[in-house]
Amino acid sequence: MSVKDLGQKHERAAKKMEDRARTPAVVRSAAVLRLLARSSHPLTPSAIAQEIAAPRTSVLRICESLSDERMLVRGRQGTYWLGPRIASLAADARLSDHHALTFGALIPNTSNAYYDALLAAAAADVESSGGRLIVHDASDDAVRQRHQWGELLGLGADVVLVDAVETSGYEDLVQASHDRGIPVVAIGTRIDGADVAVTSDNIQAGLLSATALLSRLPDDSHVAILDGLSKNANAERISGFRDALRDHPQVHLVAHERGGADDVESGRRATRRLIEDHPGLSGIFAVCDPLALGAAEALRDLGRTMAITAVDGLAGAVELIDAGGPILATAAQDPAHLARTALAIARQLHDGTTPRQRVVSLPVRLVTAADSRGYSPWG
Repeated sequence: MSVKDLGQKHERAAKKMEDRARTPAVVRSAAVLRLLARSSHPLTPSAIAQEIAAPRTSVLRICESLSDERMLVRGRQGTYWLGPRIASLAADARLSDHHALTFGALIPNTSNAYYDALLAAAAADVESSGGRLIVHDASDDAVRQRHQWGELLGLGADVVLVDAVETSGYEDLVQASHDRGIPVVAIGTRIDGADVAVTSDNIQAGLLSATALLSRLPDDSHVAILDGLSKNANAERISGFRDALRDHPQVHLVAHERGGADDVESGRRATRRLIEDHPGLSGIFAVCDPLALGAAEALRDLGRTMAITAVDGLAGAVELIDAGGPILATAAQDPAHLARTALAIARQLHDGTTPRQRVVSLPVRLVTAADSRGYSPWG
């Protein structure tokens, strides 16, 4: 044998040893599973052996062992196919990797019935997936909410869900979350820098509520806007109201009063101020039902009658609608649907999938006395 032939023989022997080292039974088992996962039909050990370039006897032993573990099933013709254990392992992986997460929720004020409904739905959804929900109540204080956001990052939240007290001023906290690989989902209102915002269609809500109000008022009526927190959702509802007002030049907007918070007491105080400053007022558009309920209380205390419409779909507002006023209509949103949609998107973001839409707007519906029986209120 020549020196050249001897060298080639050693090379072939070394390659065989290298191949054996790189293709132990576990590697061949993985190759079998990958092949069957791609195949549209069961395969025989001979066909598998040919596809993965392995001895038929080795493949047969692997298939028998995987069948014992229920990772493969054996057909009548000696073919093999993926078994039920594969599906079970995939389900376990999805549960542990994509769903059992810690969600941090930053809420303006949990005394608001809207947030009760939203959080109840979120808690049920998270619990069903084996995850954890941490809720922080800011008491309508933006400074406090900023501090709570920092706490959530320290507690190891996988995702931050935030209904911001104010529209701006959170950019550094969004960036701090992203620096840690934590997605941020704005819920109910939009904030700068959030990965995705899940909101009701607030402009449409303002339009619907305004149309209901303006259709009930005579020419030369005076109306006012009753505002609350300085947040994007409220601003969009007002934008919708003003758009509708352009089609009713005979109705005059005479005031825009801010209540300071989205609650009943703020609505009561702001309405008293409105009536003192504008005694000829005929109608009020409130950006949310709690403010509208406060306005209704103020009118009752003062012995005044006035038309009110709002946004939310709260049970207390629907009761007054059914009773004949002073709240005549509310553009209803669905906080439970908002919560479930936000959580589904949050899981996608955590999994590395970026939704096509940066803003997801959920539809609203107008609730009046004519159709309130077909509506299931929350709160």
